[in-house]
Amino acid sequence: MKLICETCTINRNVTGGKRAFQKTILAIGKGSERKSDGTKIMLITTSNKSGTQYNVLKNISKIFTRFLEEGKATISFVVPEHDVQIKSDKVQLTAFLKVVKLVLTGGSGVQTTEQPSHTQSTTNPFSPSASLRLPCLTVGKKKSSILDSPSVLSTKCVVTNRKDYPAKGFSCLLVSLQISDIKLSRFDSQILMLQKLRSLNLSNNCIRSLPRALGQMRLCDLDLSGNSLTEAVWDWLLEPNIQSSLQQLNISNNALPCLPINVIYARELVTLAAENNHIRKLPFALWTMSRLRVLSLARNQIDAVPETLARIKLDRLDLSENELFCNVATVPDLRLTSSDTQYRQTSSLFELAARTVIRKKIPYTFPGRIPFTVLEVLRRAPLCSCGQPCFESKVFLRTKVIMIKCSYLVLNANQQLIADCVYCSEKCSRKLC
Repeated sequence: MKLICETCTINRNVTGGKRAFQKTILAIGKGSERKSDGTKIMLITTSNKSGTQYNVLKNISKIFTRFLEEGKATISFVVPEHDVQIKSDKVQLTAFLKVVKLVLTGGSGVQTTEQPSHTQSTTNPFSPSASLRLPCLTVGKKKSSILDSPSVLSTKCVVTNRKDYPAKGFSCLLVSLQISDIKLSRFDSQILMLQKLRSLNLSNNCIRSLPRALGQMRLCDLDLSGNSLTEAVWDWLLEPNIQSSLQQLNISNNALPCLPINVIYARELVTLAAENNHIRKLPFALWTMSRLRVLSLARNQIDAVPETLARIKLDRLDLSENELFCNVATVPDLRLTSSDTQYRQTSSLFELAARTVIRKKIPYTFPGRIPFTVLEVLRRAPLCSCGQPCFESKVFLRTKVIMIKCSYLVLNANQQLIADCVYCSEKCSRKLC
């Protein structure tokens, strides 16, 4: 049995020194094919690929499991005088320690001392009649299949050819994973088990949908460009883990008809690329993404941006090869007269509650202060130039040319940055901008 984990080996004869954890393969088995050779624990790290072997029988003085619920344990060996501190997944670590316990209590058949049946049943986590067969750690001075290859300790994996796809799964220590240009038709659920993964590149495949469980990962960089996410559901962006970790998102070349509204919940997002899609309009709630600095929307069908985009301090905004108007004279003026006031429908209960929150000046930015459904109405409602939200039952529309605070703005020659504006009242709609 092997355990992929992190270990720190402490020599009890040496005081002080830096204690650093290393990525490790921890395996238990027979030392060799010789019958006289006993059970050993082998510890392999990237700096010691040949491995260090420790005898198990009569060589373990103590196993500390006080913090096992946190995935931590320590094995104290007699010879050499080492304490091996282990950090791993709690379930896998528990299973590994049970095997060690079974060896120590005679379940492997290596220990010859007879024990009373009642003692065996209380200390042995397995059936007393079950025999534990452990493979050899070395065969002919070569590592056996139980150790596979030290490559399982790698933190980066790149797959650009189908024949390179790992048949035995990915290393649980992966931090960066790229699976590109192999026509992958569906999201591989094995990826969801990689708890340490921070960068995921699935570009240029044929993926049509993404599981909601993707949002439970703590990814910092996610590249989904060049897939087929036209009808995908973006509910994975509603999960708190991905909302607090995702910083870069690339959804270019997916034939998207619109920018998914759920991207506004990625509150830590710094870079958003959605080039070469069929996007015509952007959500007004884009202004809530206060950390957004780079927004790339080239080669879409955008004819105007929301006025609230001016509330974001962008470093780069790319709107090249869109359908923006080329001169001010061609910009349609949609300012409404008093007879054109739009009462679309009766206010919903959620809207009435949201209006009450605004009127009573109740702070709603703190979580749990108001119901989630009312908070959603407030977050998605476009803002008037006076700062008030505009609800669906009463809204005034207008288009105008705006200037935004952006260090680097990319437009086609002679194009103007056109904005869709909404106003909460007829008075605001008549103001000159």
